[in-house]
Amino acid sequence: CVRACVRVHVTSLQGLAAELSSAWNVSPLDNDASLESGVSGDGSVVFVIGSQTATTSSQCKVLFEDLQYRDAVQINIQDDSAQRQLESLIHSADSFPHAIVLTCSGPQETHGEHEAAIKKMCIAAGDLITEKKSNIAGVLVAGGFTLSTLLAAFPDRDCGGTRFDVVGEIDSCTPLLRATGGLLQGCHFVSKGGGLGSMQAFRKVWEKLRGQGTIPCVINDKRKPVLALTMGDVAGIGPEILAKALSLPETWQICRPVVVGNVAALLAGNKITGGKVEPKLFDDMVGDEDWSRIMASIQIASDGQSVVQGVVPVLSNVTCDYGSVTLGQVSSEAGRCAAEWVIQAVQLCCDKLADAIVTAPLNKEAMNKAGYAYAGHTELLAKFSNARTSCLMLASDTLKIVHATCHCSLADVTSKLTIDRLVDTIALAGEFLKNTGVETPRIAIAGLNPHAGDGGLFGKEEATVLTPAIERCRSMGWTVSEPIPSDTVFGRAIRGEFDMVVAMYHDQGHIPAKLTGFGNTVNVTLGLPIIRTSVDHGTAFDIAGRGIAKEENLLYAIRMAAKMAQKAG
Repeated sequence: CVRACVRVHVTSLQGLAAELSSAWNVSPLDNDASLESGVSGDGSVVFVIGSQTATTSSQCKVLFEDLQYRDAVQINIQDDSAQRQLESLIHSADSFPHAIVLTCSGPQETHGEHEAAIKKMCIAAGDLITEKKSNIAGVLVAGGFTLSTLLAAFPDRDCGGTRFDVVGEIDSCTPLLRATGGLLQGCHFVSKGGGLGSMQAFRKVWEKLRGQGTIPCVINDKRKPVLALTMGDVAGIGPEILAKALSLPETWQICRPVVVGNVAALLAGNKITGGKVEPKLFDDMVGDEDWSRIMASIQIASDGQSVVQGVVPVLSNVTCDYGSVTLGQVSSEAGRCAAEWVIQAVQLCCDKLADAIVTAPLNKEAMNKAGYAYAGHTELLAKFSNARTSCLMLASDTLKIVHATCHCSLADVTSKLTIDRLVDTIALAGEFLKNTGVETPRIAIAGLNPHAGDGGLFGKEEATVLTPAIERCRSMGWTVSEPIPSDTVFGRAIRGEFDMVVAMYHDQGHIPAKLTGFGNTVNVTLGLPIIRTSVDHGTAFDIAGRGIAKEENLLYAIRMAAKMAQKAG
């Protein structure tokens, strides 16, 4: 802003604004400016991305994964088709896309060539914003040089005396500015330094500028996928987070949900959380006619109506004595029902009645206490779907990690970690990535031992198991790294060097996944003949019944299941 000779006023004493107040020795204006007063929540968010830092690249990767399934346009100003795309947007009378992402990266360009590309991009962005101002909710600019270049690109060059008031901070080092005066009057800008901000920065900008709690994931296919949502252990938070997720319009926009669980528990979840779910029990299913009746009941809500007016079908192949269950305590009755509901959901998918399963958490102790001797969901799903092999993957916006071994003690890891097992895991990871649009997956292998064995000083498994498996996978056409010490491999993946990391055991993969993406990490079971996603947290007995459990993670799992089901056709 300073380079473009734009006067900046600070209007908040929080976050970055406080830093600016102190550094520039200016008094804050009246703190009555807010995003809510200036943005309607409609219109497009324009991203003008000139920075080429690793941080910005990672932020773009997170954004692009979401925009793949949304009403968005991505334009690289270096592409031959860029000018035609821009003219089409400017002159179109149709509805404007929810997001427009402008970039300017080219192959092996010099610094001078990149600056020239930024200038070209900013001129195009200036024309777009000028012509379509009424259609735009806000603009994010990544890179200091990009911001000053964009502001200088408008027709009146100095923005007609426009001032930019800092009205908030969307993410760390990501201030929200509102223009006052001149051509840009009323526009909201977000300025982000190239190397600053969290991996979620661009996502948060979208959410804030469009005035929404979450980015809308719109399934365009007229036939929304049927998702079987298992309730999990009713002594935990499963019923609560289901009630919350099913009370959100987005859930109904992207799928047709069927709860496999207990009506009384879901109603209790409603009462605890203030949810608006209206469950209807279908306990006498006998054939296609009954299934059609269930689908018709879902359609009441999924035709664009509010979930308040919809009916959520609830199926159960067992009678659950919910009254005997105490919230927050291990119960064999709750464990029995949780396991049986997963088995029923598997059957629904195998019979092609449901397109995917999304599971709320079950309690392993309770399930085993009820006589179901499985280590967890993964093993239970593999058994009843007749999968030859399976593995657990954790996927977030920043990391994807698949586990070669999972629910076993550390003492048993080396005996379970065989060459064949590792080859299967790498192949499943590669196939998942290719099925989700990664043409040439780059798969990293985390070393089992400290320093990846350090040439055999700290263990032989890298030489006897990992390397032979890697060589076999390379001969199959997969791009696989050498064993990499686990204290560095996950950071390299976050920076974009790899598309997936193969962890050798449970905590090696779960710790980095939950540190970097707790709340938005989704558990996906690879290798099954069906689609299954899940939350990445447990039953949370300590907060069950308090209404404070967050549904965010379940919503991420629902989104991913809906996306995967749509891609599977």
